[in-house]
Amino acid sequence: MHLFIIHQFPDLDAFTPIIYKLDHKLKGIVKILSVFPVHDFREYELVKFLLKQKIQYYSLSKINLKNYFLNLFLKALFLLPRFFLFKLNILWHYLCHNADLFTTDDICKFIEKEKIKSITIDDALSGRFQKIFYDSCVRMDIKLIKYVIGINLRKNLKVEKNQLEYCHKYIISETMVTTPEEINLKKKIVRINSARYSIEWLEILEKINYLKLKDYKPYFPNKDKLKIVIFTRPFINYIEWKKIEEKINSLGNTEVRLKIKPRGDLSPLSVNRQTLQQFTSSELINWADLVVSHISSILVEVLIKKKPLFYLDYITKDKYKETWNYYTEFKKKNKIQENTPFYLNKAISAAHNHLEDHSFFVKINSLDHLIKEIVSFSKNVQNSNENELKDKKNFLKKVLGNQYESKGQLDKYVNFYKNL
Repeated sequence: MHLFIIHQFPDLDAFTPIIYKLDHKLKGIVKILSVFPVHDFREYELVKFLLKQKIQYYSLSKINLKNYFLNLFLKALFLLPRFFLFKLNILWHYLCHNADLFTTDDICKFIEKEKIKSITIDDALSGRFQKIFYDSCVRMDIKLIKYVIGINLRKNLKVEKNQLEYCHKYIISETMVTTPEEINLKKKIVRINSARYSIEWLEILEKINYLKLKDYKPYFPNKDKLKIVIFTRPFINYIEWKKIEEKINSLGNTEVRLKIKPRGDLSPLSVNRQTLQQFTSSELINWADLVVSHISSILVEVLIKKKPLFYLDYITKDKYKETWNYYTEFKKKNKIQENTPFYLNKAISAAHNHLEDHSFFVKINSLDHLIKEIVSFSKNVQNSNENELKDKKNFLKKVLGNQYESKGQLDKYVNFYKNL
């Protein structure tokens, strides 16, 4: 039995294709454990899809009595008006970053009871939780798998020694990330092409999505509203993104959706800015005529689906220091003791990315420049020419591997878990 740990939407999003394929090939060998009690992931369509396959889902209330009573308390708390829930950010962050929700003994008992053979965690899971799961796996003589969520598009990234500390195997999808030279550390690293952005999974995801790519109707100037989706970056001031949204809306004849990245928003799903009432990123890509964004894994899906991209170069270059200061002050204010998450270190530390070597997108240098380009696009939509399509394909091969269009990528995960 293989147990997958979820704590925020990005790891659910990344693990679902692996969980689905494992269960599809080897029925009844996968379980899911949610370790963030504030979010009931069963409300997401992805989990509903997995539950229909009879995959077992557990919350922390099944782990110990403490979480059983915490769950009852939270259910009562969620009945409060939205205004009060908005004011309780310190509680949600305490439960994520500081609360002792379970122990190694709790996890070992669960492993024994459920006959768990391996545990898979997201590399951005809280360090203290990583240690508990690792210590539990060592004690019970099973494997802990750490999975790097997403596709990082930045240059010169390498796997650091501390990232390999609490795991037996470390799965990365990024083809150009370098690894440590030390042989014992190198043995931990497993390279498998992305499950989330595999062609096989994107086809399955289309069946789950409410907004489907096949239903997309191309934009016609002077006839349709231009549909634009903005994908944000976590920890860059929300006001900055609202300013972009409002400026585009002021043009008129546009329909804009601002998609808040789910990582880091810990409020209950009923009041979350990344709410269940919104469409998923995948659905919004299907819906949009134009995508406005920054460096993000989701750009891979944008390019696979051949949607035009306006890349906010000024955001990614000018906001690193602001991001760091914002996060540092946030930690002080909320008394968070955790080290900076690995995904945020990546966001802050690297200024150069693989997009810079390509020209199939519009590089945006300022907000005024963005508005100018949108006006131009709305009047004269130009389809990608042969060179641009070839350049996109080369980029996707660079970040996803030469075989990214081939079926069978998910089978590599099945083989990995079968051979543990």
